[in-house]
Amino acid sequence: MQRLHGPIAAIFPTVPSDGIIPFSALGGQVGGTHIRPTKQVLPLVDSWNATVQHQLTNTVSVEVAYVGSKGTHGFAGDGPNYDVNPVAVGAGTNLVVADPANPGHNKYAGFTGLVPQNQRRPLFPQIPFDLGNFYGNDASSSYNAFEAKVDKRFNNGLQFITHYTFSHANGYDSNYYAISHPVAYGPVDFNRNHVFVFNAVYELPFGKGKKYMGGSGRAMDYLVGGWQLSNTTNWSSGLPWTPSFGECGSEQDAGICRPDITSGSFHVGTGSLDPVKHTITYFTPLAPMAYPNADTLAIGTDACSLARPASGPFVTNACGTIGNMQRNGFHGPSGFYSDLSAVKKFRVTERLSAQFRVDAFNVFNHPVYAFSQNNGANGCIDCQGGNNGKITALESGTTMRQLQFAIRFDF
Repeated sequence: MQRLHGPIAAIFPTVPSDGIIPFSALGGQVGGTHIRPTKQVLPLVDSWNATVQHQLTNTVSVEVAYVGSKGTHGFAGDGPNYDVNPVAVGAGTNLVVADPANPGHNKYAGFTGLVPQNQRRPLFPQIPFDLGNFYGNDASSSYNAFEAKVDKRFNNGLQFITHYTFSHANGYDSNYYAISHPVAYGPVDFNRNHVFVFNAVYELPFGKGKKYMGGSGRAMDYLVGGWQLSNTTNWSSGLPWTPSFGECGSEQDAGICRPDITSGSFHVGTGSLDPVKHTITYFTPLAPMAYPNADTLAIGTDACSLARPASGPFVTNACGTIGNMQRNGFHGPSGFYSDLSAVKKFRVTERLSAQFRVDAFNVFNHPVYAFSQNNGANGCIDCQGGNNGKITALESGTTMRQLQFAIRFDF
């Protein structure tokens, strides 16, 4: 008789000399593994508010409020994971060399770090590559807002509610978060600082039993009575975006493309439609922030030692650094949304009534343009040609005017 002694014990794989155990399910690779911290903490949101309400009339009240919240142990960026071992910026050179493709001319060799990229990772030398699937739940966020509201309850055929919000919502992006939290910090991609909303329902005072034409006969009441209008209108300031510049990469090799910003102005605003290219200018690119022509410099000249190229209020950041331009420091065009519904109620027989309605989505046919970090921002401030500074599409989820007709019978 054969005795059973339970499952065969698992054999722990041999640990290579570099300490990294490859996963056979990933073809011997390590970079695709999902990584969690030793202690995983669930996300937490603390919220608070202070509100004052005052009754103006029997049907109208006003309210002002401060609303705040703080998120802890949340995502860095829009997703659950980020690279916990990215390349950090570091000192380097950008030398003028002879251009072999154009004899007799020079070119810039491009930025070369004094320390190799992999050696500038936080976990080097143990791990000299990206770890892009770290589920850290270690970022925070904040929200602070002033809110004002006017509420009119239904009376004399009219009710409405309108409110205004001035807010700031800040958080962290996943890019460079593992190296520097301040670099990754800024307004969240979906925050609009100003939002005004108006919602109203109005029963027109015409027809049988109403203030005007109350003695109308049945035929006239079919025409002028039973009408109701409702409207929802939203005006919101623009979504944020981060400026970049054309010479990005000539001063560092960590992939964070932001210039320095100094005093001065940079005009943005929705222009007119180009009837040929079907684009709209949101800003006009500045003169390129480029180094001098390499042919005017001696071979061996280090561009990193030259005066920083500038254009408008922007300056190329020093080699081996990241520009001081805040993430999502600029905002795109504002959004205007307005929907209108017209409803006609009438009675067919004593037991049968009907309702005809027309819904006009984007009733004023006003376009909502896309120019934000997550929705079509061509934000290179000094790139010439192409669609830089151009609006090329509508904001995702919006359309031009659409009409919808419906009829309903109640019995």
